[in-house]
Amino acid sequence: MQFGNREFRPRLWPTVATLILLPILLRLGFWQLDRAEEKREIQQRYAEQQARPVVELSRLDPSDEIEYRRATVSGHFATERQILRDNQIHQKRAGYHVITPLRIEDSQQYILVNRGWVDGRLRRDTLPEFETPGKTVTLTGQLKLPGGIGLKLGERSYTDKSWPRVVQWLDIQELEKQTGYTLYPYILRLDENEPYGFVRDWKIVSSEPEQSTSYAVQWFTLALALVLIFIFVNTRKINHAKHERK
Repeated sequence: MQFGNREFRPRLWPTVATLILLPILLRLGFWQLDRAEEKREIQQRYAEQQARPVVELSRLDPSDEIEYRRATVSGHFATERQILRDNQIHQKRAGYHVITPLRIEDSQQYILVNRGWVDGRLRRDTLPEFETPGKTVTLTGQLKLPGGIGLKLGERSYTDKSWPRVVQWLDIQELEKQTGYTLYPYILRLDENEPYGFVRDWKIVSSEPEQSTSYAVQWFTLALALVLIFIFVNTRKINHAKHERK
């Protein structure tokens, strides 16, 4: 293909490399755009649920869309079956989320209460110490589905039978086997002004939608740069003298 005094003639290896890399870069860009949209939807749903009045947990149907709804519940903490969710970061420090089952008043069911972050200390073989009241308590917080890739417990959870149990992810079904409790399908993240908790800086999304959009722009920019480089390395100036001798 000729453009003025220049000729575009793709070579094998630059073409192969471009055909492999270009779809990857574009896919990553569109994936980040999807992530940004997903985060906006979560923020919108969170705002709508937070605007609704606080409701007693017993009045909610877990099969409805109740994630991020603020609810209140009374009961007793099960101090003998507490959980520490590992690798939780606060102000660049690693620690744990303290998660304590609460036996719901006038019920055989329990709900996991995330009481917030505690420092993990320097020695990983020493678990943090914390107090848990044994009296009847009334708590208010927001309902959250347990998150995590595949909803798997950490490897240590299957071998370590001691309590508090250290886990990497929360799996309601597995924790029902481990604790022997019937668990509510949502976790209650304790409000910041509630007693019996620790550091509570609840994140709705891991990062803002604008950050994902920024990443998308970077991937698309790299894709454009790849195309321009492909065109540049495969374009040569025509040697008219050589053509005339032929």
